[in-house]
Amino acid sequence: MGLGHFPTPHPDELLYSLCARFGAGARYSNAKAVPEELFGMGGASATVDLPNNLGHLSAVLPAGPSLTPERLISRHTLLPFFSAFLLTERVAQIEADMRGGRGQAGYMRSGLMASRVPTPNYLRFCPACIREDRLLSREAYWRRTHQVPGVEVCPAHGVFLEESGVSRQAGRDNLQFITAAEAARALPPRRIDSSDRDHQALLQVARDAAWLLEHPIPGSALSGLHGRYLRMLAERGLATYTGSIHVKELLAEFTAYHSPALLKLLHCELRGGDVEKTNWLLRLVRPSRNARHPLYHLLLIQFLGRTVEEFFRLPEELTPFGEGPWPCLNPAADHYRRLVVTDCQMGDRLRYGRPTGRFSCGCGFAYARTGPDFSPEDKFSVGRVLSLGPVWEAGLKRLWDDSSLSVSEMGRRLGVDPLTIRRHVTRLGLPLSRPGKELKPLGRAARLKGRAVSAAWEEKRRRCRSAWLSVMRQNRRVTLKTLRSKLPREYAWLLQYDSEWLEGHKPCPRRRNRPTTSVDWKRRDAEYAAAVRAAASRLKEAPGHPVQVTRTAIGRALGAITLLRQKLHKMPLTAQVLASVVETREQYAVRRVWWVADLYCQEDVLAREWQLVMRANVYSLRESSAVKRAVANAINMLEPRLSHDRVERAAL
Repeated sequence: MGLGHFPTPHPDELLYSLCARFGAGARYSNAKAVPEELFGMGGASATVDLPNNLGHLSAVLPAGPSLTPERLISRHTLLPFFSAFLLTERVAQIEADMRGGRGQAGYMRSGLMASRVPTPNYLRFCPACIREDRLLSREAYWRRTHQVPGVEVCPAHGVFLEESGVSRQAGRDNLQFITAAEAARALPPRRIDSSDRDHQALLQVARDAAWLLEHPIPGSALSGLHGRYLRMLAERGLATYTGSIHVKELLAEFTAYHSPALLKLLHCELRGGDVEKTNWLLRLVRPSRNARHPLYHLLLIQFLGRTVEEFFRLPEELTPFGEGPWPCLNPAADHYRRLVVTDCQMGDRLRYGRPTGRFSCGCGFAYARTGPDFSPEDKFSVGRVLSLGPVWEAGLKRLWDDSSLSVSEMGRRLGVDPLTIRRHVTRLGLPLSRPGKELKPLGRAARLKGRAVSAAWEEKRRRCRSAWLSVMRQNRRVTLKTLRSKLPREYAWLLQYDSEWLEGHKPCPRRRNRPTTSVDWKRRDAEYAAAVRAAASRLKEAPGHPVQVTRTAIGRALGAITLLRQKLHKMPLTAQVLASVVETREQYAVRRVWWVADLYCQEDVLAREWQLVMRANVYSLRESSAVKRAVANAINMLEPRLSHDRVERAAL
């Protein structure tokens, strides 16, 4: 049986808000009956971010609003904020979970549970928006954008958001929908300071989040995100076009752009045992198989001088020469300057730190140039002609038969200098005598270049190889550095034109005689055994989200990752201690369960079993006997403790 009525959605209205306005209009005697009426689930929580059972909700809605599950998800939930930075197949799974009864699994798939960026504890509102709703004589409502993690400012009014008294935490206090008209207080707007860089950054984060919500992107390839970042970093000189990141420069410029106060406010500090080796920023700009929280992406995109809209318009692949096809620059072809070239090969080496590309047309003309392109006209530039081709040669023959044309004019029409014209005339065997004109024969060097280029190249290669091998034979212990200093020109030529041969004829690297040091491995073993045990204890007792005790984590804490990897066979006691303190996945999961149980105690929330499992991020291990036992014991511990605490507070 369908509903008799349902509110008409407002712009950017949260589904939670629609349900709250429906409940207020229906005037149920029991507000907790609203979730059951709408979603067909008794005792269901009023979910804000990724609600589930949307298929049931859409089926019971009246025909007027035509709110399909797809429209509810894309226009009235927070999924579009996350979906742009998730894999397409994962977004499809989350949408299926939200249409059915497994919406809470979406928290696992979206990475919300594993992220350091927390979800706001309360629904938030903009005082200026609430006042605007009242001026327009409409009921105040909850906006989606205001509930996005990391959004602290209203993008429409530039006003700081305020917290309401409506909790977003799952539990007994969140079993009913509450309207913004009931919860939003009349407060004076706190406007941002336009001269404050942190405030401007917060405003841009809010605007980018609003754009993501209004323009849902159903997933992205992680390689595509990385390609866009590499392109922008290379343009800033913070990476090479071959994929190497200038880590120190990137970290220095990023922390200079985003202040520590801003990063701390957004819970996006650059943490890690070694900040220059591991943190969320470096994970974003390096190839990865794991998705990251959208807020991280927004901060990086803003630092690189783009909006989210501009970012997603960039090509997914690193294309320093733009998207093909490219122009053929053969002046003798009838398709001159037309976009007909489809073959572009990136050079193996950079030229002065910039990429090189080789472009080959079907007419035989090939050229190379240096990138990247900064304007549309850059694609029409030629750095070096590699091959002229038969079409160009036919054009030369045709012009050569026209005795009214000078050699200079032919060169201008064919895009080369007069000497090149003379060389190719000689190479092609064209008559030097033309009506009224007599072309002087080329000198020896020019003839060599014109009709025996290949022979000259072979001779050059022979001389360079011979000189290189001669020096090596004279001194068997010569080093590559010495060879380069004695034969700089030969080395440069071989490196560019005969690199494969050069690689096979380099002198063997000389081994340096390292001083032998006697290490007391027994003493070192005892020291590291104690240090490993202490480091494991510190990792387990560290505040905040639990960190798994692994060999790498212990090695990083001790600054001895390499030692524990390569020399552990010399330290049997350390190996034994390490094996005893390293956690398995199940042990780490059990520890997370009890950590989450303590959080629920601090929050005074009696969680259900599925809520505990989701928040502890142990869904994939829920069938493990150890995890099952830990969850059951934690639930049994929570109920009497919370009941006792509430009785004591009531007595006071």
